[in-house]
Amino acid sequence: MRGGLWLVTGASRGLGREIAAGLVRRACRVLAVARDPHALAALHAEAGDAILPCPLDLADSQALSRGLAAVIDTHGPFDGVVNNAGIGSYRPFLDHGEMALLELLQVNLGAVMQICHALLPGMLARGRGHIVNIGSDLGRRPLAKMAPYVASKHGLAGFSHSLLREFKGAGIRVSLVQPGLIDTGFGGRKPGDIDPTQCLATADLAQIVLDLIDAPASLVIDELTVHPLGQTDF
Repeated sequence: MRGGLWLVTGASRGLGREIAAGLVRRACRVLAVARDPHALAALHAEAGDAILPCPLDLADSQALSRGLAAVIDTHGPFDGVVNNAGIGSYRPFLDHGEMALLELLQVNLGAVMQICHALLPGMLARGRGHIVNIGSDLGRRPLAKMAPYVASKHGLAGFSHSLLREFKGAGIRVSLVQPGLIDTGFGGRKPGDIDPTQCLATADLAQIVLDLIDAPASLVIDELTVHPLGQTDF
């Protein structure tokens, strides 16, 4: 795959930043979505004008809806999207406030649905498109003290596979990537906090996602699970 317009969420750091930069190297333009405008400006300065900074808070469904309508009007139909952004924390279920629960579900699942709903008409009109949803290996297994996050990722798995079966006949590919532990700032950690033998490097995982995107348009990788060899539980 070379060229085209892609939308990447969580593009200001970690895995999203690596994927956005990799798409630019493939001659794509990237609408880089994140909450932090300063981090997006830094990505733009590093990767060049092919990065189109788009500060949006995925937790605000109304603002997201307005923002998506505006960028589609401005930039036209998209060739693909990488729904990468996600939030979560390791804590007892009852320690979550109600608003925190709703925010997690919106960012991890609701926003993905909103983005797909907004971008799919343009893809369908041209008979092609690729939706890549970054899930988690916890989308296939339970874990105590992460019930809200696990629920959102189970939901994302079901949504991704159902969406593929609805739209693959129209030339739309949907791929679900289910990684294990990643060396990012997820859950309040800082990159480097985890033993490197126990986690995936963001650059390595981004390359796997880009290879998946590069796969021939005649096939679809519907689900891909990736673990560090040293991860204890999966």
